[in-house]
Amino acid sequence: MITTIDSQYLRSSGRNIELPFHLLMKTDGFTSELVCTQILRIIPGKRLVCAGEWDKKPVIVKMFLSSRGAGRHYDREIKGVTALKNAGIKTPALLFQGNLLQDGTPLLVFERIIPAHNPQKALLKAKTDEKRCELLKQITVVIAEQHETGLKQKDLHLGNLLLSGNDIYTIDGDTVDTVQVGTPMPKAISLNNLGLFLAQLNPEFDHLFSAVFQTYAEKRLWPPDSGFFNQLLKEVKSQRKNRKKKYLNKIFRECTAFVCNKSWNNFMVCERNSYYGEIKRLVANPDPIISSSKLLKDGRSSTVALAEVDGKRIVIKRYNIKNFIHALKRCARNTRAWSSWRNAHRLVSMGIPTAKPIAFLEKRWGPFRSTSYYLSEYIDGTDLYRLITSDRSRKINIEALSIKFGEILKLLDDACMSHGDFKATNFIVADSRMFIIDIEGMREHIFKWSLRRALKRDCARFMRNWKDMPEVARVFHREMVHNVKFIESFTKKSNHG
Repeated sequence: MITTIDSQYLRSSGRNIELPFHLLMKTDGFTSELVCTQILRIIPGKRLVCAGEWDKKPVIVKMFLSSRGAGRHYDREIKGVTALKNAGIKTPALLFQGNLLQDGTPLLVFERIIPAHNPQKALLKAKTDEKRCELLKQITVVIAEQHETGLKQKDLHLGNLLLSGNDIYTIDGDTVDTVQVGTPMPKAISLNNLGLFLAQLNPEFDHLFSAVFQTYAEKRLWPPDSGFFNQLLKEVKSQRKNRKKKYLNKIFRECTAFVCNKSWNNFMVCERNSYYGEIKRLVANPDPIISSSKLLKDGRSSTVALAEVDGKRIVIKRYNIKNFIHALKRCARNTRAWSSWRNAHRLVSMGIPTAKPIAFLEKRWGPFRSTSYYLSEYIDGTDLYRLITSDRSRKINIEALSIKFGEILKLLDDACMSHGDFKATNFIVADSRMFIIDIEGMREHIFKWSLRRALKRDCARFMRNWKDMPEVARVFHREMVHNVKFIESFTKKSNHG
């Protein structure tokens, strides 16, 4: 049975809205009915975006639920969509604008683009740099067209675009700045906005930026000027810094992506998409699951278990409190599970492969922390040391492994981060990819001299893995120097360990 609901139900239900449901809408003296079948985005009590059907057409409906800002966001959405349409920029057609029949809550109904693809997923699926660059150029042309007509998306990212065949649609009119509509956007503002877009991409794509910017400049009819490109790179760096700061604040609170439960005795954050079934029971009480699971490590400082939860293999790492003195030392500091959770998200945001973070939990007594737990997906692979020293090592392509290691080292250098324990067993090779694990000791460095000293220590530790394997050491040494130039000074002294 499909229930007809009102905005009061939508506001009070938080994220627990039962589907499907009916909406009765009114505009210009007539009423109509819409069925919502899928929730695409929800900000509890403020905004709801659903997919559904209206007048036998597939549609997207946006409801503005906030008692304060609903009218303002409704008007801005209409203004932004209208400006995009008038400028000749593809955007889903606005089919209906009006209110809910019961209480006048404003809502908009848009054409649903079918088929539609997420550009972020398309970029990750692209197999070659040529295909990635072509997709980014297509998107950049749309951004250039917006800027040339005086429009700017204040929240410009891949999620505000849709791919459908050869077409790219701009969505979310609420974020479209129309102040300069009709007048081409000044260069400084244009570069700032383009930098905001490119900052969303992982650093592994940075080498494509030159070609992408050339396409943008040609579309804007800008003269060749390397100064513009250098300014763009500065904007990307600045925007990435701001974006990372906002994101790392978000991972410790309740939001669209995460569930957060906080009490006097516990503090827990879990990825929302994973917070169901057995995972909910696991984060409520991890110890019984650890006891009944396969132990990968059972030490005084930490216990690591491999569990199967909801059909997935999960690694649970418990950071133990060894004794009363240890408890006193640790109680006022961030727990190692907290650090692992933060560092994992740092790595993910920078495109550095690591085990996907699922949740972390701290046992507390008010502000004082005790035992903590970190949950991540299990990487089904082989650690680098075992791979190279195994009986099948002759079949292993050491050169290819060294290149993957060098790429990780370069990304860490670019991100101003060190690991703290470059044992070869902390690098897992799976499905032709190399992942870095045991990340609780990672540090982000403000000063270059501090970063260089820490990375040199990391690399010295890594080279000790191969002290009895000079040929392997030579290959990895060459890749280190290729990716991080200052490493050579230490490697010459150490002569590979």
